[in-house]
Amino acid sequence: MRFTKFATTTIITFLLVVILNANFGYMPQLSGARLGVDWQFLPQTQVLAQTPEELKGQADQLFNQGNQQYNTSQFEAALQSWQAALVIYQKINYRQGEGWALGNLGIAYDALGDYTKAIEYHQQCLAIAREIKDRLGEGKSLGNLGNAYYALGDYTKAIEYQQQRLAIAREIKDRLGEGAALGNLGLAYDALGDYTKAIEYQQQRLAIAREIKDRLGEEQS
Repeated sequence: MRFTKFATTTIITFLLVVILNANFGYMPQLSGARLGVDWQFLPQTQVLAQTPEELKGQADQLFNQGNQQYNTSQFEAALQSWQAALVIYQKINYRQGEGWALGNLGIAYDALGDYTKAIEYHQQCLAIAREIKDRLGEGKSLGNLGNAYYALGDYTKAIEYQQQRLAIAREIKDRLGEGAALGNLGLAYDALGDYTKAIEYQQQRLAIAREIKDRLGEEQS
């Protein structure tokens, strides 16, 4: 028995909504140099923007641009946009924005198959989520780490992270996150050959998917 495609718990979807209010987070301490981004390559308007508010507006635009690029499978272009946004968020010390960019960079590297690099970004994301006490963001970071380890074939570690995500989702009553964690646990146990446990988790996920009318989750269960 083999369950279908691993259900990646991406940060992208919820960030696309939240960024419109310029209010949410994902977060670390990378410099523009380490990211291979130089201010001279940013659009002229971004360089000239002087106030923190203006700079943040430019970063938000770059962030949204990256989201659009990612959603059309332009992963390399999305990386550049999010890296540029990260540089600006760091310049104005906007920790939530740093977290947004870092989390999405991890997702982009996942999409490109560079899971080791994705894990680096997700770990930094997790550290900031804990620093700013963002439990929802913490849970999503844990789930994304679990997904990356699953992709690397480290199913035991994937289970460890998904269990942590599940605990947080239940604590904050994030039913969608709870369902995703349960489904991913089912897939990990399936990969380990523990089909009884895999079925148990997938059945729990199916129940939640039906409860919250999550059609995609229901199909994947």
